Amino acid sequence: MRVSPGILLAAVTVAGCEAPTPTADRVFNNGAVYTVDAERSWAEAVAITDGQIVFVGSNQDAQNLIGDETEVTDLGGQMLLPGFHDSHAHVLIGVFTDEECNLLRVPTVEEIEAVLEACVELAGFGDERWIIGGGWGEWLFAMASPDKAQLDRFFPDRPVYLESSFGHSAWVNSRALEIAGIHNETVIGEDGVIVRDPNTGEATGALHDSAMMLVKSQLPRMTLAYKLDSVRQAISMLHEYGITAVIEPGVDAGVIEPLVALADSGEFDVRALVSLSPIAWAAGVFGDDVFELVKQRHEWRRRNLDVDSVKIYMDGVIEVGTSPLLEPYDIEEYGTGPFFYTQEKVNEYFSRLDAMEMQLHVHAIGDAAVRRALDGFEYMRERNGMSDNRHHITHLQLIHEDDRPRFGELGIGATFQSLWAYPDPAAIELDIPMLGKERTWQMYPIRSVHESGGRINGASDYWVTEIDPLLAIEVAITRQDPRTNDGEILNADERVDLATMIDAYTINGAYTMSLEDEQGSIEVGKRADLVILDRNLFDIPASEISDANVTMTIFDGRTVYQKPE
Repeated sequence: MRVSPGILLAAVTVAGCEAPTPTADRVFNNGAVYTVDAERSWAEAVAITDGQIVFVGSNQDAQNLIGDETEVTDLGGQMLLPGFHDSHAHVLIGVFTDEECNLLRVPTVEEIEAVLEACVELAGFGDERWIIGGGWGEWLFAMASPDKAQLDRFFPDRPVYLESSFGHSAWVNSRALEIAGIHNETVIGEDGVIVRDPNTGEATGALHDSAMMLVKSQLPRMTLAYKLDSVRQAISMLHEYGITAVIEPGVDAGVIEPLVALADSGEFDVRALVSLSPIAWAAGVFGDDVFELVKQRHEWRRRNLDVDSVKIYMDGVIEVGTSPLLEPYDIEEYGTGPFFYTQEKVNEYFSRLDAMEMQLHVHAIGDAAVRRALDGFEYMRERNGMSDNRHHITHLQLIHEDDRPRFGELGIGATFQSLWAYPDPAAIELDIPMLGKERTWQMYPIRSVHESGGRINGASDYWVTEIDPLLAIEVAITRQDPRTNDGEILNADERVDLATMIDAYTINGAYTMSLEDEQGSIEVGKRADLVILDRNLFDIPASEISDANVTMTIFDGRTVYQKPE
């Protein structure tokens, strides 16, 4: 391990003599400190005062900063990294509580029915005692479309709204459809689908993309106290995985309320960039109301809470046929899929929002949607010139090879959810039937974008998949199931190395949040947002990266998570 020379704040000279070096509040020593500085150098020790890094260097030099009041942590060879960034996670909207019907990671339909049966005992929300929750896997149901009859059996009188794991579909029962006024003649725009019985035209209980809002808009409003508790749990979960910074995509005035309240009370121990959207985080098309929402953003800025970003959906998802493709889906009825916006509207929105100094956080999954977004950015650059708004596109399931170099050329970040980049059940059960195996094996071309000059950001898209950065980092390197470490590999040519993925989850994420001068690397003068792992990731096989454990998370120099003994 190469250790950088000791870097220390200057000593004070008094009357021609050098005064004693001030002692630090905290010192971490005997560690494998991967700084992610410009040289990607290593160190043994780090010192912190008032939440700021004041020293990075050797154990020997760190001794000069240890006084009677200094808290010393012997890392014992553990790895010290900058705190992780998740550049796209639906987490600060809150996590599932015990009062919601939680179907996350339930692996079979039979087990889902067992959970539903248990959810009958939930008190529910509002006068109608709504059952709310979700997380069900699309791949468990034909065409990603469960039927209302399964819900009606358990909930004949109470309305039910359960979002899918991808967040682009909802499963509702007959009572919920009735409350929303969805009937055989209900019309929805091209950016949404009401799944219907082909013989009767009756809604089956599956709603995709903007059609979800027909029922979601009827849900009872949660109390502020409930929201605050849910967000507190979310922040605790982030700390457990070493995450100290996050980009929250698609938040409106109602959703941001608890974040502002926690920031005002001093409880907001995470650095967050909120991407505003007048339709919150449900996919769909907004109109010019986005400009009115953006004008309110000064009301919500707080310490650790930035709001200079806008979420725009280019498409839905491939798995339900709502992402436009350059070539038709393999299932003929979907054609090439619908565009959410015309190119002219994309050009207008991108240019106007960029001129308002807003970051554009763009959801684009299908290769045609990605191209339309890149064409919009190209138009924006030609019209506005180069800005410093740190625009990025997220998901990027399919990118045509001609478009991969454009990320670097246009200065647009590429935010991948690399945990999806292996043959998981969604790829096998849904993507292959929709795309064919050849196109499925071209998904998530992380290496191609990186090697052509694109800046790669790491993200989970929680709750769609698990939030653990180590799982995602491992998959980006192996392109294989991180739990079994065997099975097929999803395009080995798109593997990247460990250093690239640590960059994606640290300094690149900080750059995308315009925080690279404050954190994202371990350097003197930056905030002490750090994560300690129980092993050096560079010393173990890639297949063992997800076995590493976060033993401590530090935010602003304070321990916000410590792994139980």
